[in-house]
Amino acid sequence: MIVLGAGLAGLSAAYELDKEGYEVTVLEGQLRVGGRVLTSRAPYEDGHAAELGAVRIADVHERVLAYVAELGLELEAWQGGDSLYFIDGQRFMHEEGAPWPVAGLTPYEAEHGLDLWSEYIAGAFDEFGDPRDGSFPKAGVIDRYDPVVYTDFLRGRGASEAWLRLYESDNGSEISTIGALAWMAAEVADKAWDQTFHIKGGNDRLPEALAAALGAEKVWLGAKAVKIEHDAAGATVTFERDGATETLRGDHVVVAIPFPPLRKVTISPPFPEDKTRAIQELFMMNAGRGYIQTKRRFWQDEGIGGLKIAKTDTAVERVWDLSPFMPGEKGLICTYTQNHKADAYCDLPVEARQAYTIDAVKAFFPEIEGELVAFEHYCWREDPWAGGAWTDILPGQWWIVAVTRRAEGRVHFAGEHTSAWAGWMQGAIESGQRAAAEIMSDQAG
Repeated sequence: MIVLGAGLAGLSAAYELDKEGYEVTVLEGQLRVGGRVLTSRAPYEDGHAAELGAVRIADVHERVLAYVAELGLELEAWQGGDSLYFIDGQRFMHEEGAPWPVAGLTPYEAEHGLDLWSEYIAGAFDEFGDPRDGSFPKAGVIDRYDPVVYTDFLRGRGASEAWLRLYESDNGSEISTIGALAWMAAEVADKAWDQTFHIKGGNDRLPEALAAALGAEKVWLGAKAVKIEHDAAGATVTFERDGATETLRGDHVVVAIPFPPLRKVTISPPFPEDKTRAIQELFMMNAGRGYIQTKRRFWQDEGIGGLKIAKTDTAVERVWDLSPFMPGEKGLICTYTQNHKADAYCDLPVEARQAYTIDAVKAFFPEIEGELVAFEHYCWREDPWAGGAWTDILPGQWWIVAVTRRAEGRVHFAGEHTSAWAGWMQGAIESGQRAAAEIMSDQAG
């Protein structure tokens, strides 16, 4: 069996097949494993590390948690805390029982604020069904909501424009682009989410542990697939390694690379028209992040805590705190832009991104300039191995969901883009396990 891509999806597929005694070879174009699970350590002092890709593990992501336990890794939990808000130029922390001071909120919204998630969003769960039990989407839901962008869905539930600004400060500007069906699928699937974890030592420990379990002889790094020739008996993959072109034949192939780089791989014979269209049209959300190591964790002086320490409507959107898992007293925070704000960030020359980030953060954390120790940035649309941060199913694209995960003969597909948990490590693992199960079923038959 051949697996293309040593991200979590590909490694999960290979790991499950290997455990059942199948001969597996993983081809990875990069010189590392992990894909969009990417931990950076080099720029930082005192042993700090930044998650450039996947950051969070929800306590309802049982497939991730199972691998963590199986591979002997440890988890660390974010503790709760109070966020700083900076909306319409107003800086505030919400006090329990006090009205939310965002201009334009209805009196009801000002009273309940983000707690209206239970009404505007969770109140519609029964209508949609649940991806976990196969009931999503229920009859009539696709016709009604496939054309609808998520923010318009919220407007239809009664949300004001002011409440949408508040909600966006918490969830990011992705909400103005993603389709309502895709967002609600994720909301329902993770409706019981309570606690959030991180892998001790860095989230990249998970793909590294999977690769180690497989062994270096089964994970070929620097092996870039350039052609897939498939037939009724299997597939031949042509790949480039160390300046030479090689081929490898397998009974089955798992394609676990994102669709943007897959567009550059020659497929012979071509996949069916709808699969080819899905590969070309699937949308990858951009994310641009700026990482700031600070002399101290100054935000704690105001009682600010938790993961999302700042929720804003500024150019840098949200600020996440990675410090709780770092040694010493220095801080490590991340500005997290999405969508058009991420595009604006990534349009900047590389040398301008630090000043852009610091200037924006100064509006609500005026101490930041004097606290700076180190800075790092990452733009996911610039990553040639991904072409974006995660998959968003856009309005009118629900047809893509079934097509992306459908096997084409002996060519199988895995990756967060083929899972209900798009954008999550859970989705990558779920898809890899599904692809492995497809192959085992085919072999058994």
